Amino acid sequence: MNANELGEVIERYLRVQTFPLGFRFVKSKEEVPEKARVIPDIAICQAYNLARKYGWTVYFDINTTCPLGIVAYGFAEPDELYNSGKLAYDAGYAETMDVAPAFEDAVPKLAERFEGCVVAPLNRCSEVDFVVVYGNPAQILRLVHAVLHDKGGAFETKILGRGACAEFLEAYIEKKPRLVIPCYGDRLFGLTQDDEIAFSFPYEMGQKIAENLEKTHRRGIRYPIPNTALRLRLPMIKSYEESVSNMKGKR
Repeated sequence: MNANELGEVIERYLRVQTFPLGFRFVKSKEEVPEKARVIPDIAICQAYNLARKYGWTVYFDINTTCPLGIVAYGFAEPDELYNSGKLAYDAGYAETMDVAPAFEDAVPKLAERFEGCVVAPLNRCSEVDFVVVYGNPAQILRLVHAVLHDKGGAFETKILGRGACAEFLEAYIEKKPRLVIPCYGDRLFGLTQDDEIAFSFPYEMGQKIAENLEKTHRRGIRYPIPNTALRLRLPMIKSYEESVSNMKGKR
């Protein structure tokens, strides 16, 4: 299954309002598609939100404004400010400088160094390293169903509360899906809405997820969820009931 087909399946069964995304790392700028937009001095969350909302192909690298993203995506080694935890402390996440380094230690980081990353809607990707889908909780729940359908058990994840762009990477690093609550920065800078959450998975899982979305859909687990109330007889005021009875009696 190619990226375009995967994107079509996700959109068909989840009906997401923004484009499912494909992320691809590049070792040199020669690998960046000619059509990719390069917008300096924006955060990574701005880059992929431009892709998912406008359908753009966007390239980002060390010229981003977020140090967490620079380190996580393997664009540079962390500096002393990063290692000390001062970033987490100054941003208000850490109560003290003593606990601050633990926040940075928890951020997923690529071991391999890359020049940059290209993000685009799946239907415009030729090569993909990992996939990110944004949606409401009910839509993302369908992806959890797809992951568990043929193996059972429970879906486990962890939530950092910051650095959502880095959290997406765990799917690629550990080769397993990840449910992500978009962070404060994603909502502040990327304009992600309060009702949105996200789901990331390595591209090689795409075929199985697509198959299981279709299988569970056929068995009646669907989005939109068919609310039972629409199929129940609801109480009416007395005059309405009498009017209906009268009309049925005259027919």
